[in-house]
Amino acid sequence: MKILLIFSAVVASLFATTTPVHVELDIYSNKAFLNKTYELRESGEITTRVPTQTTLANIRYKTEQSCQVKSSSLSHVKKEINPELQNLRKDKAKKSLEVEAIVAKNRLLKTLSLERVESLSKMEQISSHLAKNLIENLRLKEILKKEIEQIEKELNEISSTKERYKKLVTIYECRVPWKKMTISYPLNGIRYTPFYNISANTHDKSITIEKKATLFFKGVESYKDIDLNIHSYRFNQKVAPLPFYPRFLGQKMRAHLAKSEAVMSVARDIDIQHQELETKSLYRVKGVELKAGEKNLLRIDKKVVDASFKSAIDAYGTNRAYLEATFKSEKSYISAHTNLFLNQNPITSKHINRIQKDKETKLYFGEDQHIQIEKELIKTLDEKTFFGDKKISTQNWKYTITNKKPYSADIEFIARAPVSKDANIEVNTLARPEFNSQSAEGKTIWSFRLEANAKKEIIFGYEILKTK
Repeated sequence: MKILLIFSAVVASLFATTTPVHVELDIYSNKAFLNKTYELRESGEITTRVPTQTTLANIRYKTEQSCQVKSSSLSHVKKEINPELQNLRKDKAKKSLEVEAIVAKNRLLKTLSLERVESLSKMEQISSHLAKNLIENLRLKEILKKEIEQIEKELNEISSTKERYKKLVTIYECRVPWKKMTISYPLNGIRYTPFYNISANTHDKSITIEKKATLFFKGVESYKDIDLNIHSYRFNQKVAPLPFYPRFLGQKMRAHLAKSEAVMSVARDIDIQHQELETKSLYRVKGVELKAGEKNLLRIDKKVVDASFKSAIDAYGTNRAYLEATFKSEKSYISAHTNLFLNQNPITSKHINRIQKDKETKLYFGEDQHIQIEKELIKTLDEKTFFGDKKISTQNWKYTITNKKPYSADIEFIARAPVSKDANIEVNTLARPEFNSQSAEGKTIWSFRLEANAKKEIIFGYEILKTK
């Protein structure tokens, strides 16, 4: 029994140093790092595959104080036939033989003669059996051909990836066994493309933000259980303000650039899916299957937030109403391509700007055709004062807004008044009823609620006075 326990411990120890107990992938918008964690004995050797572009300079080790790396070495580039490639080739050869067997069987069936069969009923029975077999064989042949085409497609995809790697050998020593070591190195063949599905629900007044991503993983190994750390920023981005230099009048300024500080990301022990770090955001996706040389779909996050809806009318542009959703997100989302949906119906695909945490965000979900707007010019006049010292230009429009919905709707009517930057030109806004707000840029806003099938008239215009 004692010998068996010792043997089991030795086997477990050997396995621990050849197979990682945990694998993580740190993904930045411009870089990726693979982190493999191994369980250690008192001393031993860890052998792992790394990409061909890996150098000893960009390999990082993280271990406990009781352990140390004695040496590490990289082999020359090695090439190995992918086992998946061999299996696909065998499968293709097998199906090709099955097709040949069906073709031969059909040839044999076609050579059968009915000359010696005297009974008419037997002739019909045999003919029916032959025809049925020929048709079934043709059906099977077409199925096999399609399967072979699919295998050939997979073979082309696999053969297009380089089956090349280097072998990293790490020698270590520990004062105490069963400690852990993490080996980290960069992966250049990573294409991480995030995108969002954002759905507006006007019935329960909510917005659903679903974050997904495609990840092309061009590694030397596939993983069935890997954790992803998805960072919201670029690796090696500007990490400090520019140095301060005095500015002397009369001298030409010289450009000074701050040197970038590269910090190696290490594996993090985080049990939650999303975390707001001190200055950045981090998503952690656990237990992902990644296939090397393939595009993998990741479902990263899904969040429902409260939203308010109104119809915004751009009287300064298209003179149409557009459904506007306003909400605050509990998380930050980087700018990315987005699919917009309204009550589960697709609206558009576009690139949206960054959604900031706890900051009011506005998104538009297309034209609201149930809010109708009519525009009528009621006055345009150019005149001079009695003494001729002022020129007055007046323009007025009447807008009629009708709510064709079976329920009330919140409306924001936006018009544009001209803005004068000349002391000799004065602009007076003409409005009835009085607007709710007007910015220094001339953005004039009316906010109101319109009941079902109700109408509202807005008179808007301006008067321009020129003294010269």
